[in-house]
Amino acid sequence: MPHIRLILQEDEGNPIPGAEERIYQLEGELETLDQIEQATERFKREALPEIEHSLLARAQRRFVADRGGNPEPPSPAP
Repeated sequence: MPHIRLILQEDEGNPIPGAEERIYQLEGELETLDQIEQATERFKREALPEIEHSLLARAQRRFVADRGGNPEPPSPAP
């Protein structure tokens, strides 16, 4: 069964620290254009939110580190 392997990399081609390699299986028969389109749509619905989450978390960590702040959100006042 065909699969897609994703590795988030920085500009120099090195894997982004903390981002793990992910493998997504393309499910179903991939014989017709319609079947291929359905499989790639399922892949996008599954993979893109995970990729976005990983990139946003990395950007947030970098932002907090640049500000010299605590990465934990403040506790609500009692």
